[in-house]
Amino acid sequence: AHHHNTMGSRGSKEVKDKPVVLIVGGGYGGVAIAKMLDKDAAFNVVIIDRKNYFLHNMALLRATCVEGWEQKCIIPYTKVLKYGSVVQGEVEAIAKDGKSIKVYGEEKEIQCDYMVVCTGSSYAFPAKVAEVDATSVPAKYSKMRQDVNAAENITVIGGGAVGLELVGELSHYYSKKNITLIHTGETVLNNTALGDKMKAKTLAAVQALPNVKVMLGERVEFSELQSEIKESSVSYVEGKRELTTSKGNKVGTDLVFFCTGTKTNTKSFKDNLPVDEEGRIKVNEHLQIEGCKTAFALGDCAAIGPKVVI
Repeated sequence: AHHHNTMGSRGSKEVKDKPVVLIVGGGYGGVAIAKMLDKDAAFNVVIIDRKNYFLHNMALLRATCVEGWEQKCIIPYTKVLKYGSVVQGEVEAIAKDGKSIKVYGEEKEIQCDYMVVCTGSSYAFPAKVAEVDATSVPAKYSKMRQDVNAAENITVIGGGAVGLELVGELSHYYSKKNITLIHTGETVLNNTALGDKMKAKTLAAVQALPNVKVMLGERVEFSELQSEIKESSVSYVEGKRELTTSKGNKVGTDLVFFCTGTKTNTKSFKDNLPVDEEGRIKVNEHLQIEGCKTAFALGDCAAIGPKVVI
């Protein structure tokens, strides 16, 4: 049975009698699936996301250096779908049978014939943005560029993909600044599935940058900095200070970026859907959620292969 009564009002007339496909999370995975299913009007596609825009976070870190770059990375969801619709809201819970979701502040559940869960993962600003409205994004970046401009010594903590990319951008656009990368691992990218050759090559490239110093196998005691960060979703702290590493080395800095890891967004499904020990949704080889015929999961929130690098 199709639940047209609840969803008929959304989407264009071409899809009002078509099966409803609810896409939970409009990141790379969700948008790709949504476009595929929407293009021939065979399904009534509904994207639900907290934000009203798609964020091209692959290219986003350049916005730490280049004026106005973030505008290139923000695409309103309205441009993504031809026939379907977008609901802006926070998903409180996904039903056990994968046939409906509960949205914060909405009394009625949104029902569907099919569901694709792509809640993805989150990462602190500037690598990803938590702002729900596209118009509030540029001001955050503009403030950060001022902080970067004013800093002479910049420290990046964490030698994963994000930390390395950030070091690369900063080094390229600000050749006069001193940049220090501090990483707990003995090699960069040690938590990724990349091969040793690739890791060594990447490390050599970063070490070759004239204004970058790399410190491996050291961690920073930053409990007092953490409290400043906890207050916001921003992963950097400004202000002159001296960091002390676990080996007793001292690093003077004006600005510290924390690039220490991705979190899977599990809140909407962790109580109702089957998850593995990392909290990711269990799926079969067709990406069907265990125990659900019409619900699927993909991307960082699904238990498939190693976690995505970004």
